[in-house]
Amino acid sequence: MIEFGLSIELTEIVTVTDARMERILRRAGWPLRRIGKARPLGNTTAIAGYLEVSPDALHRIRKAGHISGPVLWAPVIRAAA
Repeated sequence: MIEFGLSIELTEIVTVTDARMERILRRAGWPLRRIGKARPLGNTTAIAGYLEVSPDALHRIRKAGHISGPVLWAPVIRAAA
């Protein structure tokens, strides 16, 4: 998701996930920045938030996952103007 996001110049992804996935994302170095409070949804707890899309976030995920390079393709990272 980060590689694709970088390729289309995203800076964040908005998502809704459950509490278990939030913990996994945090452990992987890609913490969710919450929007509001967690809410019960069926038999789970739903959490809405933003995920950072940046070269730093990509580096943290790759480091945590022992990934040496792109998993989809080599993203084009444009320098800030």
